[in-house]
Amino acid sequence: MKPLLAPIFALLVLLTASARAASDADVTLLKVSKVVIEESVITIVVAEAKTRITLIREDHDPKFTGDTWHGMPVTRVQVISNTATFTIKRRAEAAPGGPLANAWQESLKAAKELQAGKEVGRIGFYEPDIVIKGNMVDSIIGSGFLYAKGQ
Repeated sequence: MKPLLAPIFALLVLLTASARAASDADVTLLKVSKVVIEESVITIVVAEAKTRITLIREDHDPKFTGDTWHGMPVTRVQVISNTATFTIKRRAEAAPGGPLANAWQESLKAAKELQAGKEVGRIGFYEPDIVIKGNMVDSIIGSGFLYAKGQ
């Protein structure tokens, strides 16, 4: 019975990761002012960014035929920022030894490249806390990953 538990656990982890593969907020970094890298947090201050946010419109509706997330109708909006702070927290699954540890290491590598002035791709946030001021994103804090350009 024990040999069956490991594959079942691995399958559950993969299903959970794939179910959350699409991020709740995607940030495209256009002009970066500052990057602070810590072991489990990356903070990026920007002079300009674009953010695509997924907002849940209604509860589960099996008749709805438009864009959905877990069966719930959603609206996706794009918001700009002239100045904003984005704080990426390491997810528990991305801790050393976790199934997403390599993804966090890639985020740290991309942050170092960004710190050195190179272009990187985007930030993918999962279940973020978003502050909007003056109709623009002011800050986002949440678990997520910094992706290299083209990912």
